[in-house]
Amino acid sequence: MSLWPRSTREIPEQTRLVARTAFPRGALAMRVRDSLGAVFSDAEFADLFARRGHPALSPAFLAMVSVLQYAEGLTGRQAADAVRGRLDWKYCLALELNDSGFDASVLSEFRSRLVTGEHSDRLLARVLQVLSEHDLLGPGGRQRTDATHVVADIRLLNRLELVAETMRAALEALAAAAPGWLAAHTALDWWDRYARRASDYRLPQALPARDELFRTVGQDGFRLLESAYGGCAPDWLREIPAVQVLRRVWVQQYYRDHVGRPGAREAKDLPPGLLSIGSPYDAEARYSIKRGMAWRGYKAHFTETCPDDRPRLIVHVDTTEASRADVETTLARHTALETAGFKPDQELVDAAYVSIDHILTAKQQGIELTGPLPPDSGWQARDPDAFDRTHFTIDWDNRHVTCPNGKQSRYWREASSRDGLPIVQVTFRLPDCTPCPDRPRCTRSAHNARAMTFRPREQFEAQQRIRADQDTDGWKEQYALRAGVEGTMAQASSRCNVHRARYRGLARTHLQHVLTATALNLVRTDAWLAGIPLAGAWTSRLTRLHATLAATM
Repeated sequence: MSLWPRSTREIPEQTRLVARTAFPRGALAMRVRDSLGAVFSDAEFADLFARRGHPALSPAFLAMVSVLQYAEGLTGRQAADAVRGRLDWKYCLALELNDSGFDASVLSEFRSRLVTGEHSDRLLARVLQVLSEHDLLGPGGRQRTDATHVVADIRLLNRLELVAETMRAALEALAAAAPGWLAAHTALDWWDRYARRASDYRLPQALPARDELFRTVGQDGFRLLESAYGGCAPDWLREIPAVQVLRRVWVQQYYRDHVGRPGAREAKDLPPGLLSIGSPYDAEARYSIKRGMAWRGYKAHFTETCPDDRPRLIVHVDTTEASRADVETTLARHTALETAGFKPDQELVDAAYVSIDHILTAKQQGIELTGPLPPDSGWQARDPDAFDRTHFTIDWDNRHVTCPNGKQSRYWREASSRDGLPIVQVTFRLPDCTPCPDRPRCTRSAHNARAMTFRPREQFEAQQRIRADQDTDGWKEQYALRAGVEGTMAQASSRCNVHRARYRGLARTHLQHVLTATALNLVRTDAWLAGIPLAGAWTSRLTRLHATLAATM
């Protein structure tokens, strides 16, 4: 087996001559090879050689094929055909003209090695290193981050379809892993009930019949789980992923009464979107709603540079469950960028990534996190005639608050919010608030005195300062640069179809996003070196005509 790293191959002379004749101006793959050389080397990816099967193909070779595949939006089979038949790819990969290539399954097996060993991010890191060596990427500067939705590669199932398909998936896995054991623990009616996918059946339309089938499937699942987790079953049986998913789905969807009969959980008892499993084939895909759009799957977070004198390159990629809040990724992203040597001086983000605590933490790391803080949520802040927090004077040293009419609070308590954040709770005296002529401008309570909750001094003063800055023209002009990241999302969608997961599972979907970012970096570098200007915002012909007419009037 060929497991030893090989030195970078030179482009065969015949391949060079024919490719130059066919592409006198070059092509993307050819220009990448000419400008950056062999991006990946076996010396750095020696641990990614295959350890079993036929003689191993070079991991550096397969990494470059995978990146070119995403750069041109090809399937694995189309990429294998391109290696076999395209001159520009043979030039980039330094192959002989008569090289017959490889089977498309090799790419799938290579991706499995990347995911199993958690090596996905190494591909992007290597490309960024090469670009830095060519002075196309530098430290510091300004960066911008945004997220986009990724729909999982699964069907949307209702509750009845979910439990039936989960039961069938577990039986399919056991039939392959332990056929003898399954045959001894299978009821006779299971063979017909779970022989086909749940979507292939004409499920009952009447609600009583659907409820009865739901309970029947639940009883079957409990019987299978009791057998698999029983003392006579092999220990490894319960470690099969499909069996574990079956157990988790049954916990989420069923309960058992005092005599052990299964029943469907009510809607209020179902788990939140952060935990709810929607398909047995991708148990990590989660449900989320953003700006009125609902999907089950993941989120892709891309961070790119935005200098004027270099190409705009993606320096960090993160993939999370769809239900995870964007702001929860901020600290890990800054740590990763600092470790990689690409820590920005300023990061532009939207409101989903911003909280006052993250702004202050980023400042300690030397990063100016810039994004719109949410306004004060109290009704007083929305009413121009009411007394919001800005009308009160806070004496932090003496721990009391003075209202606009000069009355001091009687109660000051430091506590924690439901999210575990430190807060200060303040209450005024009822004898001061009850006869106050400005009471309607201060509180809507008919009986209680004014109460206030705000963050500790450092966070509160930073909030007030940042909210004031956000109203200035200078801040708005600076923040307008963030909108350019939307073009990255559009490019990732049109070229690499980033909104649809190619694979199943969080780790494999993350590999898709890493390959997307790596491919876009090579495409953008090629455009920069070729002198192709950045495209502006698209405008319709009607809009351009109207602007022309307005300028001439």
